[in-house]
Amino acid sequence: MIENDIIAPYAPAIIKLLQGILYQDDSDWDTLLNNERNVKEYFGKIGVTLYLDEEEGYAYLQQPDREDDDEPAKTLPRLVKRVALSREVTLLCVLLREELLEFDASTSNSTRCILSKYKIHDLMRPFFKEQTNDVQLVKKFDSSIDRAVKLHFLKELKGTEGEYEVRRILKAKFSADKLNEIKEELKA
Repeated sequence: MIENDIIAPYAPAIIKLLQGILYQDDSDWDTLLNNERNVKEYFGKIGVTLYLDEEEGYAYLQQPDREDDDEPAKTLPRLVKRVALSREVTLLCVLLREELLEFDASTSNSTRCILSKYKIHDLMRPFFKEQTNDVQLVKKFDSSIDRAVKLHFLKELKGTEGEYEVRRILKAKFSADKLNEIKEELKA
């Protein structure tokens, strides 16, 4: 049995980071901010880096690639999973990242980029050949949206009919350079 005085006060933030992305609207965000140094030190001891963007409101963990020059990191087993994205989900992420860029460039007073499911469908539709079975195509789009929600790139808004917030983590996962590289690959 673990005694409570042994558990660090920032343990909830560490656990949330191990589960995935920690956002500003999470109850443990302030715990992370107040204990940032301790959390970075904790993960640093096991070869994992904490990336925290206060301005955009997200934090996540990253582990060096085995190809990096960091010799000790090459020998460590992977803690942070790498997730391969299907062509459709990659396309969706690129389109969402572009929508986020346009939203940030607009003069909107809102800080949240909200899209309906139907708007997302409309964004994806030009990249798919006309099909006689539109129901099948919509299922494919919805499946990609569900995957983006699971990956924390989209957040389904409660109490709405199919509205989603585009999460700002897309900026970190799909930099401008990476965005252009993926667009070229998709065109090919």
